[in-house]
Amino acid sequence: MTEWEERKYREVYDTVYATTRYRITVDPNFTIQDLERLLATLYVNEGNDQLGRGVVGDIVSSATIAAHQQVLLEWKRELREKT
Repeated sequence: MTEWEERKYREVYDTVYATTRYRITVDPNFTIQDLERLLATLYVNEGNDQLGRGVVGDIVSSATIAAHQQVLLEWKRELREKT
């Protein structure tokens, strides 16, 4: 990745990570299953690139998925540690 691509990736990742973690704390109706369904949709959208998203679209997609995956991993770990 070039420098600007890395900056964009980090910007999107950090924003998605922070907003998803925040949602977990403020929305008691948001569940792990909701996050898993969201990830499943993101995986489908990532594969639907017949017209081409371009470099920025690919970066946004990858960073968004990675941030959600990280939050899901941490959330599951936190729940296991509570039990």
